[in-house]
Amino acid sequence: MPLRSGFSDILRAGLFSGLVSGFVLGILVCIWNLPLILEAEKFESKSASENSNSGHTHAHSAHVEAHSHAKVKTSSSEDIEGDKLLQKRNLGTVIGSVLLGISFGVLVSLWMTFFPPNGFLQNPSQSKTIILSILFTIGGFLIFFGIPFLGLPPELPGRASSAYDYPERQAWWYICVGSSSVGVLASRLILSYLNIHNRLKWVFAIILFLFFVGLPFYLGAPKISENFAAPKELRIQFEYVTLLTNLLFWFLLSSLFFLFWKPRQVLGFK
Repeated sequence: MPLRSGFSDILRAGLFSGLVSGFVLGILVCIWNLPLILEAEKFESKSASENSNSGHTHAHSAHVEAHSHAKVKTSSSEDIEGDKLLQKRNLGTVIGSVLLGISFGVLVSLWMTFFPPNGFLQNPSQSKTIILSILFTIGGFLIFFGIPFLGLPPELPGRASSAYDYPERQAWWYICVGSSSVGVLASRLILSYLNIHNRLKWVFAIILFLFFVGLPFYLGAPKISENFAAPKELRIQFEYVTLLTNLLFWFLLSSLFFLFWKPRQVLGFK
């Protein structure tokens, strides 16, 4: 019964921390990421229109005049429809981010349940929670974003053949995340159960972790084309913004998890 009660507390902390951090992530994506995506889509549509009109260079003046009048009449309705689509897009982004945050919160809860630090569940302290929060932030960020980022940075819409190589890129991301997770789990098991000198345990754990992290890169990250519609400056800005939003998400998730679980110990109250 105490174990069930303790797990329910940890799971509740994971759900609430994932809910809040996921909501904040959705807001940040709507503010920082989506404007860059919309800007890239303009370059994408412009490139598509230029390609479609490359063989039709002449135009009739009467047709242009009639088209301009029709454009004036329909511009207001198009703006309204565009606003509605943007609102639906923002809502879908927030909902998806919340679900993602809850999923990661449950993963943190399961990890703390099956692999808790020695004596932490029985006697948590402010210093221990700060260290664990930093470790969860770094670990979660590296496994689910930082390490895959080295092989496949997030990209904006408009790259040629992106739809064709999507299954390959998705498969490599799953391999990278899975292999890194196995590396972390194996290292944790070695540090917990291998009965050898402490320094040797750390050496074995680090070697094993680096092996699993490097395995997807040894197999080879997918080669993608460099035919982008968006300019390079916009793509680099999107990569750094996405990196920042993910780092903030993991920091918030890790911090809120311990705050929701043991607020008095986290805040330093006795």
